[in-house]
Parts: sequence; C-alpha cells; structure tokens
Amino acid sequence: VDDRDWGRWETLFTPDAVVDYTSAGGIMGNPAELAAWFPEAFAAFEWCMHSMSTHEIRFSGEDEATGRVHVLNRNGVRVDGEAEILDIGAVYQDRYVRQDGRWLFAERIEHTRYIDGGKFAEMLKGTVG
Repeated sequence: VDDRDWGRWETLFTPDAVVDYTSAGGIMGNPAELAAWFPEAFAAFEWCMHSMSTHEIRFSGEDEATGRVHVLNRNGVRVDGEAEILDIGAVYQDRYVRQDGRWLFAERIEHTRYIDGGKFAEMLKGTVG
C-alpha cells in the first residue's frame, strides 16, 4: 500500500477474498475491486506509512489460519495549503490460506480504533460510523 503498487498488493490475496475497509471510511469488496478503488482513494495522501505490530496467527489446519495485527497508519495530507498528519489506529482481522505453497489473504477486515489529526481527520470522522 505504501508503495502504491496496487497490482502487487492484489497478488497477496486470493481472487475471491473479502477485503473490508468500511470502518475507516473505505469500501468492501474483492481484491480487484479494492485495487481499482485505491488510486483515487489515496490521491488525497501525499505519503503514507503503515506500521504493523502485535502479530497473532492461529493455525486451524495445515493450509488455513486466522490472525490479527495492530496497525498505525500515518499519512501526510494537505488541507487549505497546510500540511497535516493523519493517524489511523486499527486492528486487521485476517484469514489466510496456503495455495501452491504461498500463504495468501482470504479475508481482511479493518477495525478502526481511532482517527486523529487536524482538519482532514475531522472531515474523515464525519464519514465513518
């Protein structure tokens, strides 16, 4: 995501995976739908950095697992000509499958915990429920 290489991002998922970013004001769909949506959605960000921590994976079979990871998503935005930092804290809830020797996401659901920053954050908070 931080490299904005949406084709590469899409290859991390099974084609029929469910990706849900609605808790942060995004969309829900399959990887192809999200990869098509990302360029316009990320146009507002001059840069972004996703920091992941507290990885937890539980295997439910030889080729299946579930997991969660804590996310700090820091973004650079410009509002009325002024630079701002937008922070989003979230937990990703994931389901993984192994196909052809590769672990892929079969599902990723974002559970947004907070949105913080200046005017852009306030505007974004008004779009999420």
